[in-house]
Order: sequence, then structure tokens, then C-alpha cells
Amino acid sequence: LALSASGALAQTYNQITTTDAITSQAFSLITFNTFDELISGTSPIDVGAEIGQSILFTSVPVTRIGATNQDLGDNGLWGARGDIARPSNGNENTLVSTPTGDGNFVASSFITNRGEFGFSFATPVSSVGAFFNQFQQPGTSNNMLDLLAYDASGNVLQSYRFTIDTDPDGYNEGRFLGIQSSSANIYGFGVANGTIAMDNLMITAIPEPSSYALLAIGALILGAAGRRRRIQDRRFPFQT
Repeated sequence: LALSASGALAQTYNQITTTDAITSQAFSLITFNTFDELISGTSPIDVGAEIGQSILFTSVPVTRIGATNQDLGDNGLWGARGDIARPSNGNENTLVSTPTGDGNFVASSFITNRGEFGFSFATPVSSVGAFFNQFQQPGTSNNMLDLLAYDASGNVLQSYRFTIDTDPDGYNEGRFLGIQSSSANIYGFGVANGTIAMDNLMITAIPEPSSYALLAIGALILGAAGRRRRIQDRRFPFQT
């Protein structure tokens, strides 16, 4: 349990590496399956219609929303996941389940590792994560993927760096990665560095029960300290 200098309960953050950290509670899922190779520009794109919320997507430089394929070098390929926007047999349910989601996804092709795309939430969330993979140069295994959580003013609350190393001949492989806060204070989620493939953005607005337990313990500690001070003041009213 950590208290700030002012006595308030400090925020704590954790990296997410499994879907259980989010799916164990009520969550919302954005699949990007309703987008079809939409190229992001300079204006934000609202991708939250699928869950009835305003979630703005921005990218510098450009990114494809609703991508259907992505070469990831020595990390294999993403593609052939089905496509509800262009059904091949007249049936709109042609999605193909893979270890990293189905249907269309988000894909960047940043020339340098200085690119970043991200999501801004109208309502703050406590956890955010997705399936990821990243282009890896042949013969290397040191690619770096950065995830960042932002506050309402655009300041970085927390960031984590991950490495993704999958089979060069693999198809739709990757890792589930994200950031979790002890309270719903995340207004933005950024993804940076290199060529990235991402699918199934998951968010939760309510912290896990364990976070509530920490908050309750903190409140009890602060309450007990306050009671001790009041008792001391009554016993020694002139003490300074």
C-alpha cells in the first residue's frame, strides 16, 4: 500500500500480459471488423461505435484501420482472418478465429521507430489491452514495442516496453499486452515503435476487486490516523 506525500492513496500500475486481467471483469471489445482498409489522416477517427462510446483514433504517421494483411518479417504474417466487409460467399459471417483475434485489424507501417498511434477515451478506463505483433528484421530478436497510458492532459501516467518474438513462418501469432491502473484514470492509450499489427482492443472502466481492497485499506488507515489526532487534541488541547 502506497500513500502520497499528501496522505492520499497513490495510483499503482501493472503491465498486462494475458487476457484474463481484463476478461475476468466486465469489459468492452473493439474488433475493427467494420472498417475496411481505412487510411488514417490528420483528423481523429471515432472507432468506438461498436461499443457505443466515443473513442478517437489518431496516428503519426498514417495507419490502416481495418487492415486485412501485414508482413511482420521474422515474426511471420497476419492475414486470412475473414472479412465481414467483403464476404466471399454471400454470407456476412466469414470471420476466421485466430490466436490474436478475427477479421480486420489495425496495422501501421512506420518507416522509423518514432511513429505512434493511439486511442483517446471520452470516459476514462482502468485497464486497456490488445493483441499485438511487430515487424522484426531477419536474424534479429530485439524489436521493441512501447505502450503508454495518458491522463486527461496528455501526460504519461505509465509506460512499458515489450519484445515480441514469434515464428518466422507463423500466421497470426502475437501477444496480448496492456496497462492496468488501480483506478479509472486512463484517458489515452498509445502504441509506439516500428511496424505494428493490433487487434481486439479491450477496455474496462472499473478497477479489479483487489484494487478496491487497497482503496478500502487506505481509507481505513487514513481514518484511524484522523481519529488518533482528534483523541490527542481532546486530551492535550494546548499542545503544539
